[in-house]
This record gives sequence, structure tokens and C-alpha cells, in this order.
Amino acid sequence: MERNQNHQMKRGFLLLLIVVLAACVKDQELIPLGSNGTPVSVGMSMQPFDNGGQKLLAKGQFINGVHAVSGTVQLYEKDGQQTLVFTDFNSDTGPDLRIYLAADTEAKSFTEVTMLSATGNFYVPVPTGISMNHQRYVLIWCKRFSVHFGNAELN
Repeated sequence: MERNQNHQMKRGFLLLLIVVLAACVKDQELIPLGSNGTPVSVGMSMQPFDNGGQKLLAKGQFINGVHAVSGTVQLYEKDGQQTLVFTDFNSDTGPDLRIYLAADTEAKSFTEVTMLSATGNFYVPVPTGISMNHQRYVLIWCKRFSVHFGNAELN
């Protein structure tokens, strides 16, 4: 009986160790972009944002959730393509950070825009078919652990 109990304790410890190691994920490095004040694309081309012909639809100021975030975000549209432009943006790092457009700050109804990979001044295209009437919050969200880092409401 004692041998069986020792076996169960070892097995329980092994399971606990696996769970702890699976949760230990290195935070993703966020790369500073647009250091001269001009937003650039987060893609490989680092193209500056061309605001010619762009219509400003909304803007918002980031506020903290569980972690520190700061900066502003603006939503532009040109020829049916919407773009989120981040200015002076900063965030704590995390293991699986995403940019969501959501109906609320709890990510109950959201669209994933992209993985967050940068700070500073950058822009990302918005997936087509997003209704800004319903998804007015830009969330910085840790997907792996369902943690709300912070948000900006687009007005």
C-alpha cells in the first residue's frame, strides 16, 4: 500500500511539473518602430504610413487593463481598406499578445487583427468586413492566458 502511495505521489509531482513547465513561456520581444515619429508597417517592408486620401474615422487613447499600456490609436479608411495607426504606443511584454477589435473590454465578441510585435509608431491593416459600429474597442490581449492588457475605445 505504501509503495502504491509513493507511486501516486511521484505521478502527481510529475503532472504538476508538466503543468508548470507548460505555463512557463518566454515573453515575446516587442520591437520599437517608427522612431522618427512616422508610423511604419509592421511587415518586412517598413513602409511609412501614407495618409494621403485617408479618412480619419475614429481615434482612442489606451488605458491600462491588468498591465500597463499607453499611446493612441487612430482608425483610417481609404478605398474600403481600414488601417489602425498606433502612435507612441507602449505595452508590457507578454507571451502571446494580440491586437483585437472587440465589442467590449472582455473580448466576448472580437476579431483578431494581428499578433502584437511592436511598440512606438506603426500601423496594421484591419481585416475586411469588420463593423466598427459593433467592435469599437482596440484590445491588447494575451491570447494564451486570456488576459486583458489594456484597451482604447474608438470614438
